Amino acid sequence: MKTDTYLKKIERFNRDCVEEGTLYVVTDPNDIPAAAGMGATFVYYSDTTKKDASESSYLDGVKYVLEGEGEFDPEEFDDDFFEIVYRRLKAIPLDIMETERCFIRETWIPDLDSFYEIYSDTSVTKYMEDLMERSEEEKYTENYRDLIYEIYGHGIWTVILKETGEIIGRAGLDERAGYDTPELGFLIGTKWQRKGYAEEVCRGILKWAAENDIEKVMSITDPENIPSVNLLKKLGFTKSKAFDDTRDIWIR
Repeated sequence: MKTDTYLKKIERFNRDCVEEGTLYVVTDPNDIPAAAGMGATFVYYSDTTKKDASESSYLDGVKYVLEGEGEFDPEEFDDDFFEIVYRRLKAIPLDIMETERCFIRETWIPDLDSFYEIYSDTSVTKYMEDLMERSEEEKYTENYRDLIYEIYGHGIWTVILKETGEIIGRAGLDERAGYDTPELGFLIGTKWQRKGYAEEVCRGILKWAAENDIEKVMSITDPENIPSVNLLKKLGFTKSKAFDDTRDIWIR
């Protein structure tokens, strides 16, 4: 999968200028306020053999703490790990997978313009909730990154058509309150329906789930939503039980 690499280098923080694309490693807790004040994208490294009990009082505002023994050595940590950390700290979406015709990545606020256009077709929201007001949707998107993507490692993602770069919908594995099983959700905009994109993307997501040790997936749909019901059957889901008065739970 072709991806953009946003992290250019890793350097120890030394109170000099802050460069874009650099992840700074703070090794002295007293430097944390300075790094934060300069707008540096940084992590804190703690030498476990010299860890000071009072150190924890300095860690306010530190999202990632790396632990090792001795001087910081970037080779102790995987390059992909630092790329993920940098993107998380800069709120840059992670690339998830690609299918034959689509890219799938995490959602971020710039995607909302396309989502509002897709959701403007009333047929799209016939069986699902509409988007919220823009300010609320932006806040939800930011919270979703921190509380779902970062904690669970999956969620509902953005689907992009390779050929044109257009955002054509959303799909992924959501976490529903009260359930331990991830929920497959999918939506392809009306303009791109009846071309097999939903099946292609969902098969890719189910393969990703299996590769990431997710053994069971559920989906919730209205029985009158015939295209979704037929797709779930094609994907190997079976109807399990009623979710509420209008929707059923399907399990795979």
